[in-house]
Amino acid sequence: MLSSFTRSKSRQERLWDACSYGRELTASKLIAEGANPNWRSHVVIFILCIQPAFFQYECCPIHVASQGKASILKMLLDAGCQVDSLDAVSHGGISYLDELQHGNTAIHHAAMSGHADNVLMLLDAGAMVDPCNQNNWTPLHNAAYWNHASVSKVLLSRGANPFKMNKDGRNALHELCRSKSRDAVGLVDNLCAILDAMTSWDQAKESNGEQLNGGYTPTTPENVINIRCECKNDWDFEADFTPLLFACYHGHLALVQTLLERGADIMVTAQNGWTPLHWAAQRCHADIVEVLLEHGASRSVEDLRGDMPCDVTNDIGLRECLIPEPVYPNIVSNGYATTDEEDDDDQATDGH
Repeated sequence: MLSSFTRSKSRQERLWDACSYGRELTASKLIAEGANPNWRSHVVIFILCIQPAFFQYECCPIHVASQGKASILKMLLDAGCQVDSLDAVSHGGISYLDELQHGNTAIHHAAMSGHADNVLMLLDAGAMVDPCNQNNWTPLHNAAYWNHASVSKVLLSRGANPFKMNKDGRNALHELCRSKSRDAVGLVDNLCAILDAMTSWDQAKESNGEQLNGGYTPTTPENVINIRCECKNDWDFEADFTPLLFACYHGHLALVQTLLERGADIMVTAQNGWTPLHWAAQRCHADIVEVLLEHGASRSVEDLRGDMPCDVTNDIGLRECLIPEPVYPNIVSNGYATTDEEDDDDQATDGH
């Protein structure tokens, strides 16, 4: 009898591998032979952390195919796979694994990996445009955070709700402004697409108001661009950030410039009283500090502890740049003012 480590792979496992590695001919042959397109793989993964543990990740061929070749995804859809099936993580109650992203549909995976063609194909096949995973992330959150503007545009054109909040109280605009991407052109393109969609959003489309920030959809450009995150964790310093605060903290110069040009409040404060200039200074983003000052940011504004931007940076050059100009009092004279030398000359004259 073969052990589990040496046995040959089943037809279902070979189909999953073919979808994962983009082997079109193999996938086509296995489907024709009757391989089940809805079979779930079970991958055991070991995490070495504070509490080492094994966990099991389960997903279907459509989840891996959605991140790759569109031709294989089409084969699975034509074979009748479930378009909105969920992936899953089984970990036996280990608390820190709860943060792992699971409960994703194929369109989550396609959006995360930037395959706009696969997103469109899934939507045409009946996939939901706004499914939420266990962290309440939608495909639009994924497209924003991983900075795939083409995916964002497809989702928004098909009715994705840009105001939906994830578990941390952030919408797609917030996730874009805290993205790890350094593609400045893509970030601005994504920002404009999301901002335009938020400004033109019709509140009547959304029946579940609780999914919107504060249950209210701000439709004016000024309200949209300054919309706050609604995180419920008081320890999170980003809990009430606006898009501009996120962009300043995470060092996105192009986003800061675009947000300011489109009317973002430059004097907005976080829960600790820090302005965008405080955060840019503390994070030593000199280029962003320069842009903020050019747009009129105040060097002398104080946070809740009385600290100005120059007090919160470790960069000596930035500190010197941010020290406020001294303010001299206006002295009003009641008459002719004399110098000490002039007074001495007057006294000498009087003595004669």
